[in-house]
Amino acid sequence: MARPFFTVRYSRSAVVLIAVLAISAALDTVFWLRTVHRLEATARTALTAARENGWRVETTPPRRGGWPFGAWVELNRLNGTHPASVASPYDAGWAGEKIRLGGSWLSLFHVGLPLSLTGHQAVRLVVNENVLTVLTSGLQIRFRNPDNVVFSAPRLQLAFSGRWPDKQFSTQTLSGRLIRFPAARPDATRLGIIAHATTVNGFPLPYGFSSDLRNGRLAIALTASQSSPGLSLLDATSYGRLILQDASASPVPASSDNRITLTGSLALPEQDGTLTFTMTHWQELAARLLDRPEIESHLAPDLQAALQKLLQKASAIPAMKERPFSLSMPVVNGQILPDAQVVSALISQGFRAP
Repeated sequence: MARPFFTVRYSRSAVVLIAVLAISAALDTVFWLRTVHRLEATARTALTAARENGWRVETTPPRRGGWPFGAWVELNRLNGTHPASVASPYDAGWAGEKIRLGGSWLSLFHVGLPLSLTGHQAVRLVVNENVLTVLTSGLQIRFRNPDNVVFSAPRLQLAFSGRWPDKQFSTQTLSGRLIRFPAARPDATRLGIIAHATTVNGFPLPYGFSSDLRNGRLAIALTASQSSPGLSLLDATSYGRLILQDASASPVPASSDNRITLTGSLALPEQDGTLTFTMTHWQELAARLLDRPEIESHLAPDLQAALQKLLQKASAIPAMKERPFSLSMPVVNGQILPDAQVVSALISQGFRAP
């Protein structure tokens, strides 16, 4: 008895489908093997370079994964330490729970190589007895090239100690970009950082106070010094100036229109220079600050009087409420020194920005 036509037709379709799936799986497997081989080579190169630059690294053997939807190489634990030396005068340490190089095919097809740091990640950096500790999880990094890095993290905690006064604060929904130019000529940018955070909790302020901020932005550039060639990017002597292009945020719970901005530059390593402090819609915030005795007690009497006079003048002249308050402040050895005479001159000249 002859087989029905539709059975033959669908049998052929099934054979074709199976063949297509088999070929796709074979091609995917070949591509996966080639990709993880390159990722393993990249990981080995990075570990070798770290050891050649003074790092002592202990980690588990790399584990392959991702097939059939991607390709990645993963280290389940990594512990690295960098003792200070003459060539690299800084101590550093890094403890990572899980580090993955690679990802889905979609992420690999985008510009840059993805690196995911999941689980607990802890980094410590000690420079001239100043200690910076960073804690995070879920950090995503994409290397567009070795000198152009894009990063993001849902939460990042920072703590300063040592010679620095003890300070701790955290950021939420952090993203940014790091650009480096190791061979930059003197006074040209050697390291640039751009970052944005939706909120900053417990940001340290002068006199031991702290504040919550939102929509924080940071853009800084570090220029090369005469001794930069051959020095590590973590060596403070490799930089000649710090240019603060934009450090701004809106204080909580003030209106988002209330914006505080700090710009300027400092000579390094002396940390001497000038910063310009600018505040928009400043009257409400200034009045609240001056109502707090613990803050007012740290201000010089002539500075208190100048600020009170400024508030009175602003309330009497409606047009002044639309003008930003701008003040240039000298910085000596890293300490900001507000000058009451500058505030007084600002008021007497009809609130013109210096």
